[in-house]
Amino acid sequence: MLMRPVSCLLVLVAAGAVVPPSAPGQARFELGPLLTAYTPLGSFDPAPYYSTALPNTPGDLGGIGWGGEGRVWLSHRAGIQLQFARTSSSVGGGNTPAGPAASTPASVLTISAQALYDLSPGTPGRVRLWLGAGAGVVRHGGTAYARYGDPAQVATALSFGSAFPLHGRLSAHLGVTTLFYHIDVSDSMGTSLEHGFQLDPLFHAGFDWGWP
Repeated sequence: MLMRPVSCLLVLVAAGAVVPPSAPGQARFELGPLLTAYTPLGSFDPAPYYSTALPNTPGDLGGIGWGGEGRVWLSHRAGIQLQFARTSSSVGGGNTPAGPAASTPASVLTISAQALYDLSPGTPGRVRLWLGAGAGVVRHGGTAYARYGDPAQVATALSFGSAFPLHGRLSAHLGVTTLFYHIDVSDSMGTSLEHGFQLDPLFHAGFDWGWP
Protein backbone atom coordinates (compact mmCIF):
# COMPACT_ATOMS: atom_id res chain seq x y z
CA MET A 1 0.00 0.00 0.00
CA LEU A 2 2.77 2.45 0.85
CA MET A 3 4.50 1.94 -2.46
CA ARG A 4 1.44 2.93 -4.49
CA PRO A 5 1.73 6.72 -3.87
CA VAL A 6 5.47 6.59 -4.59
CA SER A 7 4.89 4.80 -7.89
CA CYS A 8 2.21 7.32 -8.78
CA LEU A 9 4.60 10.19 -8.07
CA LEU A 10 7.34 8.72 -10.24
CA VAL A 11 4.91 8.39 -13.15
CA LEU A 12 3.65 11.96 -12.72
CA VAL A 13 7.10 13.50 -12.46
CA ALA A 14 8.36 11.50 -15.42
CA ALA A 15 5.36 12.63 -17.46
CA GLY A 16 6.01 16.25 -16.56
CA ALA A 17 9.69 15.96 -17.32
CA VAL A 18 9.11 14.85 -20.89
CA VAL A 19 6.77 17.80 -21.65
CA PRO A 20 9.00 20.37 -23.39
CA PRO A 21 8.67 24.07 -22.65
CA SER A 22 6.44 25.94 -25.08
CA ALA A 23 9.53 27.66 -26.46
CA PRO A 24 13.29 27.54 -25.67
CA GLY A 25 14.04 29.26 -22.38
CA GLN A 26 10.34 29.47 -21.38
CA ALA A 27 10.52 27.28 -18.27
CA ARG A 28 9.47 29.38 -15.27
CA PHE A 29 10.68 29.01 -11.67
CA GLU A 30 8.78 30.17 -8.58
CA LEU A 31 10.00 30.11 -4.97
CA GLY A 32 8.59 31.46 -1.74
CA PRO A 33 7.68 31.02 1.97
CA LEU A 34 4.40 29.71 3.36
CA LEU A 35 2.18 30.51 6.32
CA THR A 36 0.11 27.40 6.99
CA ALA A 37 -2.95 26.20 8.89
CA TYR A 38 -2.75 22.45 9.52
CA THR A 39 -6.19 20.92 10.20
CA PRO A 40 -6.07 17.08 10.43
CA LEU A 41 -9.53 15.50 10.15
CA GLY A 42 -8.85 11.77 10.56
CA SER A 43 -9.42 9.55 13.57
CA PHE A 44 -7.55 6.88 15.54
CA ASP A 45 -8.77 3.32 15.93
CA PRO A 46 -9.34 2.15 19.54
CA ALA A 47 -6.02 1.24 21.23
CA PRO A 48 -5.25 -1.34 23.98
CA TYR A 49 -4.09 1.52 26.21
CA TYR A 50 -3.57 5.26 25.96
CA SER A 51 -0.64 7.54 26.69
CA THR A 52 -1.03 11.02 28.18
CA ALA A 53 1.96 12.06 26.03
CA LEU A 54 0.07 11.45 22.77
CA PRO A 55 -2.85 13.36 21.22
CA ASN A 56 -6.39 12.18 21.96
CA THR A 57 -7.44 12.91 18.37
CA PRO A 58 -5.52 13.90 15.20
CA GLY A 59 -7.09 17.35 15.47
CA ASP A 60 -4.99 18.00 18.61
CA LEU A 61 -1.95 18.24 16.31
CA GLY A 62 -3.43 21.10 14.27
CA GLY A 63 -2.28 24.68 14.37
CA ILE A 64 -0.53 27.52 12.57
CA GLY A 65 2.84 26.70 11.02
CA TRP A 66 5.34 27.73 8.39
CA GLY A 67 7.01 26.25 5.36
CA GLY A 68 8.12 26.87 1.80
CA GLU A 69 7.51 25.74 -1.74
CA GLY A 70 9.07 25.83 -5.18
CA ARG A 71 7.56 25.27 -8.62
CA VAL A 72 8.92 24.73 -12.10
CA TRP A 73 6.55 25.31 -15.00
CA LEU A 74 7.86 23.23 -17.91
CA SER A 75 5.16 24.46 -20.27
CA HIS A 76 2.02 26.59 -20.09
CA ARG A 77 0.06 23.69 -18.59
CA ALA A 78 2.55 21.30 -16.94
CA GLY A 79 4.67 21.87 -13.86
CA ILE A 80 6.26 20.25 -10.80
CA GLN A 81 5.98 21.47 -7.20
CA LEU A 82 7.96 20.68 -4.04
CA GLN A 83 6.45 21.80 -0.73
CA PHE A 84 7.20 21.43 2.98
CA ALA A 85 5.50 22.67 6.15
CA ARG A 86 6.01 22.29 9.89
CA THR A 87 3.41 22.70 12.64
CA SER A 88 4.02 22.60 16.41
CA SER A 89 1.47 21.91 19.13
CA SER A 90 1.03 20.64 22.69
CA VAL A 91 -0.88 17.39 23.09
CA GLY A 92 -2.03 14.92 25.73
CA GLY A 93 -2.05 15.73 29.41
CA GLY A 94 -5.08 15.69 31.69
CA ASN A 95 -6.04 13.97 34.93
CA THR A 96 -4.63 10.53 35.77
CA PRO A 97 -4.78 8.29 38.88
CA ALA A 98 -1.34 9.66 39.77
CA GLY A 99 -2.49 13.27 39.43
CA PRO A 100 -2.58 15.87 36.63
CA ALA A 101 -0.28 15.21 33.66
CA ALA A 102 1.24 18.07 31.69
CA SER A 103 0.81 18.38 27.94
CA THR A 104 3.69 17.34 25.69
CA PRO A 105 5.25 19.22 22.73
CA ALA A 106 4.58 17.63 19.35
CA SER A 107 5.28 18.55 15.75
CA VAL A 108 4.20 17.44 12.29
CA LEU A 109 6.43 17.85 9.23
CA THR A 110 4.85 17.36 5.81
CA ILE A 111 6.79 17.13 2.56
CA SER A 112 5.23 16.58 -0.86
CA ALA A 113 6.22 16.45 -4.53
CA GLN A 114 3.46 16.91 -7.07
CA ALA A 115 2.85 17.22 -10.79
CA LEU A 116 0.75 20.31 -11.61
CA TYR A 117 -1.79 21.14 -14.29
CA ASP A 118 -2.58 24.82 -14.97
CA LEU A 119 -6.31 25.49 -15.41
CA SER A 120 -6.03 29.17 -16.28
CA PRO A 121 -5.92 30.78 -19.77
CA GLY A 122 -2.55 31.76 -21.19
CA THR A 123 -2.85 35.54 -20.90
CA PRO A 124 -0.07 37.75 -19.45
CA GLY A 125 -0.53 39.07 -15.92
CA ARG A 126 -3.39 36.66 -15.22
CA VAL A 127 -4.58 35.06 -12.03
CA ARG A 128 -3.39 31.45 -12.20
CA LEU A 129 -5.24 28.36 -10.95
CA TRP A 130 -3.82 24.84 -10.87
CA LEU A 131 -4.42 21.31 -9.63
CA GLY A 132 -1.71 19.01 -8.28
CA ALA A 133 -1.27 15.32 -7.51
CA GLY A 134 1.65 13.29 -6.24
CA ALA A 135 3.09 11.79 -3.07
CA GLY A 136 4.40 12.98 0.25
CA VAL A 137 5.70 12.07 3.69
CA VAL A 138 4.11 12.98 7.04
CA ARG A 139 6.55 12.82 9.97
CA HIS A 140 5.33 13.09 13.56
CA GLY A 141 7.97 14.39 15.97
CA GLY A 142 8.64 16.38 19.09
CA THR A 143 8.85 15.03 22.62
CA ALA A 144 5.48 13.28 22.19
CA TYR A 145 6.75 10.99 19.43
CA ALA A 146 10.47 10.75 20.26
CA ARG A 147 10.01 7.50 22.24
CA TYR A 148 8.25 6.00 19.20
CA GLY A 149 11.04 6.84 16.76
CA ASP A 150 9.45 9.96 15.18
CA PRO A 151 7.35 7.83 12.79
CA ALA A 152 7.01 8.87 9.14
CA GLN A 153 4.18 7.75 6.86
CA VAL A 154 4.02 7.81 3.06
CA ALA A 155 0.96 9.75 1.80
CA THR A 156 -0.95 10.56 -1.36
CA ALA A 157 -1.03 14.34 -1.94
CA LEU A 158 -3.68 16.32 -3.82
CA SER A 159 -3.72 20.11 -4.05
CA PHE A 160 -5.35 23.22 -5.44
CA GLY A 161 -3.37 26.44 -5.82
CA SER A 162 -3.73 29.98 -7.09
CA ALA A 163 -1.41 32.92 -7.71
CA PHE A 164 -2.22 36.63 -7.96
CA PRO A 165 0.29 39.01 -9.63
CA LEU A 166 1.38 41.89 -7.37
CA HIS A 167 4.33 43.74 -8.86
CA GLY A 168 7.06 42.70 -11.25
CA ARG A 169 8.13 39.17 -10.41
CA LEU A 170 6.30 39.11 -7.08
CA SER A 171 2.95 37.36 -6.66
CA ALA A 172 0.75 36.23 -3.77
CA HIS A 173 -0.54 32.69 -3.59
CA LEU A 174 -3.28 30.76 -1.77
CA GLY A 175 -3.98 27.06 -1.77
CA VAL A 176 -4.67 23.83 0.05
CA THR A 177 -2.74 20.56 0.03
CA THR A 178 -4.49 17.46 1.36
CA LEU A 179 -2.56 14.38 2.46
CA PHE A 180 -4.18 10.92 2.65
CA TYR A 181 -2.38 8.14 4.55
CA HIS A 182 -2.61 5.44 7.21
CA ILE A 183 -0.88 6.23 10.49
CA ASP A 184 0.71 3.56 12.68
CA VAL A 185 2.49 4.56 15.88
CA SER A 186 3.58 1.57 17.99
CA ASP A 187 5.42 1.13 21.27
CA SER A 188 8.57 -0.95 21.77
CA MET A 189 6.47 -4.11 22.11
CA GLY A 190 4.73 -3.53 18.78
CA THR A 191 1.42 -2.44 20.32
CA SER A 192 -0.29 0.09 18.05
CA LEU A 193 -1.29 3.24 19.96
CA GLU A 194 -2.27 5.37 16.96
CA HIS A 195 -3.68 3.62 13.93
CA GLY A 196 -6.18 4.63 11.28
CA PHE A 197 -6.84 6.46 8.05
CA GLN A 198 -5.83 10.12 8.08
CA LEU A 199 -7.04 13.05 5.99
CA ASP A 200 -4.87 16.11 6.64
CA PRO A 201 -5.73 19.39 4.85
CA LEU A 202 -2.96 21.99 4.91
CA PHE A 203 -4.16 25.49 4.01
CA HIS A 204 -1.37 27.83 2.96
CA ALA A 205 -0.72 31.39 1.85
CA GLY A 206 2.44 33.29 0.97
CA PHE A 207 4.45 35.13 -1.64
CA ASP A 208 6.35 33.84 -4.65
CA TRP A 209 9.31 35.27 -6.51
CA GLY A 210 9.27 34.10 -10.13
CA TRP A 211 11.82 34.10 -12.93
CA PRO A 212 12.31 34.65 -15.77
